[in-house]
Amino acid sequence: MIKERNLDPSLKSKIKTDFIPGAAEKFYIVKDGAQSKTYWDARVPGDRIYASPSSGASTALASALAAMTTGRNDVAYLSPDSHTLGAGLTWNKNMCHLIGAFGPAFQNQRPRIGHNANFASLLTVSGQGNTFANLYLQHGRGNATNLNALTVSGNRNSFINCHIAGPLHATEGATAGYDLIRLAAAETYFKDCFIGIDTTAASTISLVEFGAQAEPPRAIFENCIFVMKADGAGAFFLKTLAGLGACAIIFKNCSFFNIGGTALTLGIDGTGLGNGKMFFDINCHFAGVTDIVAAAKESVVFCGHGGYVSADLLNNMIATNPDVS
Repeated sequence: MIKERNLDPSLKSKIKTDFIPGAAEKFYIVKDGAQSKTYWDARVPGDRIYASPSSGASTALASALAAMTTGRNDVAYLSPDSHTLGAGLTWNKNMCHLIGAFGPAFQNQRPRIGHNANFASLLTVSGQGNTFANLYLQHGRGNATNLNALTVSGNRNSFINCHIAGPLHATEGATAGYDLIRLAAAETYFKDCFIGIDTTAASTISLVEFGAQAEPPRAIFENCIFVMKADGAGAFFLKTLAGLGACAIIFKNCSFFNIGGTALTLGIDGTGLGNGKMFFDINCHFAGVTDIVAAAKESVVFCGHGGYVSADLLNNMIATNPDVS
């Protein structure tokens, strides 16, 4: 039997701190000319390493996914480099995980996925039970074709410590139907994620759309930050589509910031709320909005600190400037 004391220190560290318990095969996605490729090339079998070119579009992510076995708990590690897609990537396998080689960080993680062509969705997750962690999705390059950084149509997927950034260009920021994240699946979990961007004007977009598919969303967002820079009052942090099924959409310790010069009329488009309900715990708050949701939908949005009956702003979770006079 191989004893732990006889292993190289780097292997002992890896075994003890692996992000995915019980991981099966491990694959490595690197970039030509980068230090990570030099290091991993010498230590990883050739059929387990995939390289993005030093410039231009990469198929390394798709190739690594093709090599993974669905349902086996395989893991692909993405190097801390810029990986550019020339076509949308559909993650269509189950329990095949994509983990960025990077530590905790809310914004601008170094394992980056962007695009140099125009297509509807940057990353579509149709498989089930996958974990995506330590990633930076960069979406938007000046074309109204680009509508979603992330589309989730498979159930029980998790996103941990990811920055999902967009729109990164004013064209997408003014495109009706632009939804940075589109959820069309059940039981999606976001934790420690930064959703949006504070540098590009947005007027008609939503950051997260909840669809009316057969399986209601049942999404949970924990310790996430939602940010936009609105130059139009008709944008939304959250949007629900008509026909949304019965479910709880839960937010724990989440912040919603609009830093633009125009306040949003509503933070939430509650069109689809009714059987589906939203729950915000006492640590959630909104800033840069006139109201959270339309009066007709207030009965299906629940706030953790609803006891401040004499203070409307507190009741509605709207952050206010401190009065220091």
